Amino acid sequence: MDFLKAEELRKLWGNKPCSHPKFEKETHLGWGYVEEKTGDYVCTQCGQDFTKNEYNKIIAERNKNQ
Repeated sequence: MDFLKAEELRKLWGNKPCSHPKFEKETHLGWGYVEEKTGDYVCTQCGQDFTKNEYNKIIAERNKNQ
């Protein structure tokens, strides 16, 4: 998900709680309008961005609770 789209999602979502049900890799348009990955992840519901470490912790916690 493009980081600008994620930013818009965050604005629309506001301060409501989110369980972050699904993630996509965060991207942005680099030189030559080529989509580049930032290394971060974005919640597709609320737009919150997470580092790879934060993402891994969330996924590990979910897997532990299943």
